[in-house]
Amino acid sequence: MNAKTLLGIAIIALGIFLEVMWLGVCFGTVVIGIILLIFAPGILFFPFNFFLVLGLSVMKGRRFEYKYSGQSRSYSQNNSFSQVFNNLDDHYKTLESSSTDEMDVIKKNYRRLIKEYHYDSIASQNLSDKMIELAKEKTQALNEAYSAIKSARSKSKQ
Repeated sequence: MNAKTLLGIAIIALGIFLEVMWLGVCFGTVVIGIILLIFAPGILFFPFNFFLVLGLSVMKGRRFEYKYSGQSRSYSQNNSFSQVFNNLDDHYKTLESSSTDEMDVIKKNYRRLIKEYHYDSIASQNLSDKMIELAKEKTQALNEAYSAIKSARSKSKQ
């Protein structure tokens, strides 16, 4: 094991120790422990979560957090942010469009595909549950792609 791995494991072990001590304090006064467990479990388990993330980040190297279309995606220090653009290309493919298309064309493609693949229209055709599930996934992908493209284009205009 290298030094980073050992340091990461030590940090996680410290987090476990502090978590046990913190739970002892909270549940030493039973009322406070139960109230925290019911209403704020994030506070109750904060030491473990904090030191776990810290230990893992030491072991794996620094990580960046990037929020895109409502989802959180992580990129390591060694990766380039060109992955975001590749992802946007995937969204254009999902909507059967290209990055040079006007937003009106993309919107028309989105509406046509939603009408074709929306799970309510599939369900009305009395198809199997598997087909309905696939339609739900396709609808979700279409919605995500359209919102991501719309968001990216509005940011590029600013």
